[in-house]
Amino acid sequence: MDNAFPLSPTVLRSRRPAAGWNNCLNCVARAHAPQGSGRDRNGAGTGAPEGKQFVRPSRLGDMSAPLSSALAQRVVDRISPTLQHNVNVMDAAGIIIASRDAARIGSLHAGAREAAATGNPVVIRHPGEQDGMRAGVNCPITLEATVVGVVGLTGPPDVVLPLADVVVLTIRLLLEREREMDAKALREALDRDLLGRLLNGGFEPGSVQRALAGGSPSLPGPWRIAAVLARAADGRPIHRLPVDAGKLTDFLSCSGRYRWASFQGALWILLDAHDDAALAAAAGSSSVLLLGDACTADGPLHESAATLAQLAARPELLPADEAVLGLQDLSAELAVACMPSGSARHLAARIAELSEAQRSTLAAFLGTGSSISETSRRLFTHRNTVIQRLERIAQVTALNPRDVRHALTLQLALVAARA
Repeated sequence: MDNAFPLSPTVLRSRRPAAGWNNCLNCVARAHAPQGSGRDRNGAGTGAPEGKQFVRPSRLGDMSAPLSSALAQRVVDRISPTLQHNVNVMDAAGIIIASRDAARIGSLHAGAREAAATGNPVVIRHPGEQDGMRAGVNCPITLEATVVGVVGLTGPPDVVLPLADVVVLTIRLLLEREREMDAKALREALDRDLLGRLLNGGFEPGSVQRALAGGSPSLPGPWRIAAVLARAADGRPIHRLPVDAGKLTDFLSCSGRYRWASFQGALWILLDAHDDAALAAAAGSSSVLLLGDACTADGPLHESAATLAQLAARPELLPADEAVLGLQDLSAELAVACMPSGSARHLAARIAELSEAQRSTLAAFLGTGSSISETSRRLFTHRNTVIQRLERIAQVTALNPRDVRHALTLQLALVAARA
């Protein structure tokens, strides 16, 4: 991860509890012998793939997901009712962090310390043969050849050794799952922080560019920022996440080409500037996709994001019949969004006396670049009817749609009237 773009305090993550205890335990218990697990000279499982060299606990700080007492205790609490033997889980220093006997938590276990230091199981076959310890086994828990803890079971070694192997493998699987979830949560937090700073400012020059180029996925540029909004039943854009946002976020996650986060009533996405067509296809017609301009530097990208945020906050101003809206086509909408509410009401009043047919004709005429023929074709209306309506619009509003200056005012009035 790029350290040039640190997490803000508001997005610091919390650990998620590992899940799937039943499935994990049942699957492991059914295994006669864990694949690829090594054995010491006493027949005990080392918990690491054959040929792997164990790393001493001094390198525990390299692990992104060390064994926590909470996870260890959940495993002990889950399996203890099914066993007749005492179960302890120790950290890489040999300190008991979870136990069937709560009074032992926090004490040093010499056998576990030896198992963690050597990476090999410690088997006590007769009570008292080593520092007064009871008969049993202490098997190291490893992740990527690094010892992160030890599982200890008391009882005849020949009986408890297979059980210890099951517990070791169970904890390993849960740790791997937790680490995957932590990595996903961290990526989500980084993306949320990055997009939040782009929208709100507060970043060092060049830091966004470095974060995009060096993060996961890597986006060397040029980039676009996009916002996805929901649609109401009548097709109007609304300030809310799409109903099927889950499908879109699945696409974003699986494709590995986007940085995204949900906030401020929209799904915000950073993408390669040339990847907009694939995103539009994934968004579908049930949502509205706002696309920013292509940018090659932090400053323009922030300006594009801030502009989109203004439009996303006023979805009632956006056209209702378009699924993809580019920033370059929304100048009138942006102008109305930025103007005082009194000015917008004044503009809307200029066309208040127009009929629905006259408004649709005006919108089509302005949308086709003031082409009467194209307006006639688009509305399936005779050319003379279009001309008559335009003349009537000029009479009612005192603004001639064929005059460029008046046409701009009428375009703004149409947008203001949507609100």
